[in-house]
Amino acid sequence: MRKTLWALTIMAIFLIPSLAMGMDVAVEITGPQELMSLKEGVATTITTRCISRGIPLERYAKLAVAISRLGDVISYDALLETSPPRAFHKDMKDISALSATIDEMIGVIFAENGAAGTAPIPPSIPAAAEGSGAKIKLPFIPTSIAAIGEKLFVSDAKTVYMLTREKASPVWKARGNNEILRIYPHGEALIVLARLMDGFQTFLLQGAEIKERWNKAVIPVGSGLVSSTLRFDRVFSPSFYQWTDPSQVMGSSPQIPKDFDILCAIAADVRTSSTGPEVISYDASDRLTISDGRAALWTDADSTSITPLFIDEERKSGSNFDGDLPARYYLKPRILNAGVRIITFRNGQGAAGMVSRLNVFESAQIIAYSPAGEEFSREVLENFGGSYCVDIAIVQGKAAAVIVKDKSASVQFIGL
Repeated sequence: MRKTLWALTIMAIFLIPSLAMGMDVAVEITGPQELMSLKEGVATTITTRCISRGIPLERYAKLAVAISRLGDVISYDALLETSPPRAFHKDMKDISALSATIDEMIGVIFAENGAAGTAPIPPSIPAAAEGSGAKIKLPFIPTSIAAIGEKLFVSDAKTVYMLTREKASPVWKARGNNEILRIYPHGEALIVLARLMDGFQTFLLQGAEIKERWNKAVIPVGSGLVSSTLRFDRVFSPSFYQWTDPSQVMGSSPQIPKDFDILCAIAADVRTSSTGPEVISYDASDRLTISDGRAALWTDADSTSITPLFIDEERKSGSNFDGDLPARYYLKPRILNAGVRIITFRNGQGAAGMVSRLNVFESAQIIAYSPAGEEFSREVLENFGGSYCVDIAIVQGKAAAVIVKDKSASVQFIGL
């Protein structure tokens, strides 16, 4: 065992440049001298094995490993600095189990990179995305798309998939009556927003594991997570619904103005004259708006469109509005930023837009807003006739748009 670890240490000295390691592996060992002498070898072999599996160590800050003898067993504990932290523990009978335990630890603690087999390791980008205008067909009607680094995730109403080489591989399935509306990247994790009757449930996923669950909408904004609740109000709200004031759940986020659409809110630095990141979303009139958290800095002249996804208020028999159509909230187009540009989309309904609740679409546009002095100019990057857009993501400098036409769906890539 000691010979194996020593050989790996010598190989690492000559073969692994220190700058490529990225993650700091800190190992502390307490116990007999035979165990303590393995300290340097354990640290080096962890780094070596992670690199050999293609784990991007530059994405992580520190992995702390503690090995100690407790009575008749050797306790192996590992803690990876992420938000939230990831941990691993195992009791070993003797030192001979150390190598297998290290492999097991890597498989568990870096599960989202495919080390544990919960999801395959994708190529840097799906092959069809290598050129603008390419597309990948989907075997289901999607609800959302999100990118974590070079990995693409797509969802339908019940399942989150990873998109690899034109194949959608299931990663996680929603249970019960939850229906997936939108997925968001949050560091190395995924936020899954689901509809449950007339409310939301939100899940924080690490690989295929649920790390957190909330009975409300929880959305990443900036480096933190914020929450809000959708309230339907036919008496005092002209739009029949409004979002409660957002509250911080985790990390730090800029202040989101009142009446901003929470589900589309992002923090981005798109104005050169501003001293910090702005908050971008849709205002009470459904117009794209840039705010410093206190006042609107710029508002688009036109209101946005809708997506086919929505939530209806739950009707109670005998209520004042019994017999009326339920009040409805439609999800609006996602907003992203690429440098100083704002990327979003619009769905055209034509004459069908004049008829309430008629979810008929005749076109989709992928749109970029670019700074023009203190204003922003609008440019159509791509038109899709006879289609509608469900959601967009940005991966490797391209917009990945989920387009539905008739009963077929695809991810289409547009150069930015």
